[in-house]
Amino acid sequence: MLEFHPVTIVLTIVNLLILYAFFRKFLFGRVNAVMEQRKAMIEKDLSEAEAENDRARQLQAEYEAKLSGADQEAAQIMADAKARAERAYEGRMAQAQADADLLTAEARARIRSEREAMLRGAKQEVAALAILAASKVAQRSMDDNDDRALVDSFLAEVGELR
Repeated sequence: MLEFHPVTIVLTIVNLLILYAFFRKFLFGRVNAVMEQRKAMIEKDLSEAEAENDRARQLQAEYEAKLSGADQEAAQIMADAKARAERAYEGRMAQAQADADLLTAEARARIRSEREAMLRGAKQEVAALAILAASKVAQRSMDDNDDRALVDSFLAEVGELR
């Protein structure tokens, strides 16, 4: 059976207290110091990770702002290019219209001058025919300058009637 001796119990308690004091003096202090170092290192790593996270969020926000700015800038560049193209188109159309108007005016002037030349030629031919017909009718030769003046005045009168 088991016997309990008070001296053994007291010595066991004293041994335990001495062992506890020894461990506390030499072991627990060092273990606590190592644990504090590890705790400090973990807290430092956590704070660095949080700082890196914050910096990454900030960089992401800057990137998104720049991307948004680039989109706006691209839209502005496109709008400017479209406006320049529209102005260039309108300028070229105006120039083409001016060129067409000039060509039309030149063609009309040319037609008018050719018509006048044809009318002069026709008047001269009619005058020559009238003189020839009048000389045949009168059976005499008429003075060319007088007859021409008479025929021109006649044709001018006829032209005014038209």
